[in-house]
Amino acid sequence: MTGIEIDGRVVSPEERAFGLSVSDILLGDALSDRLSNIVELAGDCPRLRFICVRNDSMDPSLFSAVVAVAAGTGLGLVLESADPVCLRSAIASTPGSTPLLCVTDPDRIGETAVLSAVTSCPISVPGSDTESLMDNVDIAESNGATGIVLCPGYTNMKDCLEINTDLQRLEAEHSFPQACHPIMTRTWSGEYALSVASVSVMRHGALIILDDLDRDGCRVLQALMDDFRALHV
Repeated sequence: MTGIEIDGRVVSPEERAFGLSVSDILLGDALSDRLSNIVELAGDCPRLRFICVRNDSMDPSLFSAVVAVAAGTGLGLVLESADPVCLRSAIASTPGSTPLLCVTDPDRIGETAVLSAVTSCPISVPGSDTESLMDNVDIAESNGATGIVLCPGYTNMKDCLEINTDLQRLEAEHSFPQACHPIMTRTWSGEYALSVASVSVMRHGALIILDDLDRDGCRVLQALMDDFRALHV
């Protein structure tokens, strides 16, 4: 699997990274405190390289405002929304940036891929299983997506293990060129989310985006990524 550049940062199975999330419904001190906490954790864990801004409000103006503030942290951006219109608005608020566009509605992959082509921002392609992932990559590529990461829809650790392993096998067999993209794991918060993230790292996951993780969890994920980086050197 080849690497991909996201907002000026290279992500690959050899150069893994992770990110934590902030919701665009946070305002004022709550937003500042959340962003400050992520930046502080990133200072302790160099592989924490991204902030994912979630478009929970489904409001383009709110989303754009929070994205603009998050851009000031100096970390790379991952923009997550079900609506390509909101993604387009957010990109306009950060000129010169090339964030990862994470569309959560599989029916809107084509629109988001066109936006990727116009803005040179990479796109994450969702899919509930390996087959749907391959089909959705075809849609993204046919609509001119600049760069692609695969975003399998895991519901548990078993899904993560099986889908990542399938993608590795398809790449090794050269049977599906659609599988030759970095894998992004989108998971939740806490200990179980860390377990899913760890399985992904051990099975070729390149980018892990979590809703939240405490300092100890971040250090565990950092150490695991460093260990697997050492195996490739």
